[in-house]
Amino acid sequence: MELRKYQSDELVKYWDTQEPINIPTYTFCENEVRGIWVSNVANIDTPKGLPKEEYQAYLKQMIKNIADFKLNTIIFQVRPNSDAYYESKLNPWSRYITGTEGKNPGFDVLAFVIAEAKKYGIKVHAWMNPYRISSTPLEQLNMTKEEYLNTLDELNFARRHPEHTILDGTNKIILSPSHPEVIDFVAETIMEVVNNYDVEGVHIDDYFYPYAKIPEELEHDDYIKYRKNSDQSLDDFRRMNVDKMIQKIHDELKKSFNKTDKKVLFGISPFAIYRTHSSIVEGGWDKGSYNAPGALQCYSELYSDVYKWMQENWIDYVVPQVYFPFERKDVTYHDLTKWWSERAKETGTTLYIGMGLYQMGSNEVWQNPKEIVNELMFNRNFDNIKGTIFFTYRDIVKGQNDIKDQALEEIKKLWK
Repeated sequence: MELRKYQSDELVKYWDTQEPINIPTYTFCENEVRGIWVSNVANIDTPKGLPKEEYQAYLKQMIKNIADFKLNTIIFQVRPNSDAYYESKLNPWSRYITGTEGKNPGFDVLAFVIAEAKKYGIKVHAWMNPYRISSTPLEQLNMTKEEYLNTLDELNFARRHPEHTILDGTNKIILSPSHPEVIDFVAETIMEVVNNYDVEGVHIDDYFYPYAKIPEELEHDDYIKYRKNSDQSLDDFRRMNVDKMIQKIHDELKKSFNKTDKKVLFGISPFAIYRTHSSIVEGGWDKGSYNAPGALQCYSELYSDVYKWMQENWIDYVVPQVYFPFERKDVTYHDLTKWWSERAKETGTTLYIGMGLYQMGSNEVWQNPKEIVNELMFNRNFDNIKGTIFFTYRDIVKGQNDIKDQALEEIKKLWK
């Protein structure tokens, strides 16, 4: 079936071509990944400050809702802000659980989620943010960097090692990506979870170097100290730093597997545009994606060279965040999904597609209640797309808007 625009007879076509989009018949596949991100930063999906019993009841209902929606994988955020949703010797309990960083909630949240998920045959991946320390600009907090760091729990790496922190372009604090001590600590944090919990995988999303770029002058001394050589550009230096972290995590996971024979997957969920095609932008890539020239690229803006990680087999799976509809003019779902299928096939990387369920009903290009269903059906054009992960949990709970509610019913029909 050829896809037509919502409330129109006009065909949806690939970028700058007359080739129409094909929507094949959908066959439900029990074994494919049907996942959901559970976002704990800023309490997007989980509450704060509840008594232990009420908090556990919320988590039980959440996992039941996930199972009832026929989802089989949870990407559970366990490190939102240099903290922990699990019993840790390296990081303090998250403030997003109790309201106070370092305060023990009375039970191990990650262990509880894993145990409940197992009752439904649901697998859990531990989702980590490597660098983030603060989520609010310092001027809004009316604090200096030093004052904010002193509000953190004494176990927090950033409080213990303020020399390994830096400000981004909006005066939020992150760990310094170039510091070897930071790279080692992030890898150690991930391995603490791998060694102590029965997780299917560990997972990093799109937050590497921040969207609000670190001012060059703040990173100048690190650049001089840690760059590969005097000819290395600042952009290449930044990509090298993230490469080192990804490779370090890969190497530690491989050593663990060789020692224990326990395979834990390593996945990345990048911003969906890696690099734009050279026919569209000057300095683009001859294998880049087709989208408008002004679109953000994770290669040059977030300094995350995910294609290299795929080539080097440093990651087991990739989940590009294709949070775009078919009918947006500058960036489209079909062009990006096709591009990722080609790159995953080329590198032999397992591919899932991250889909923006949260967008439904949010603006004029997300008005079609069948948008997500059409995207799921479109994915069937590519035999190497092994599943779907929705952002985010709260969006499978009805009551946010009529279009999203209709979309949920359409998905249920497809997955019945």
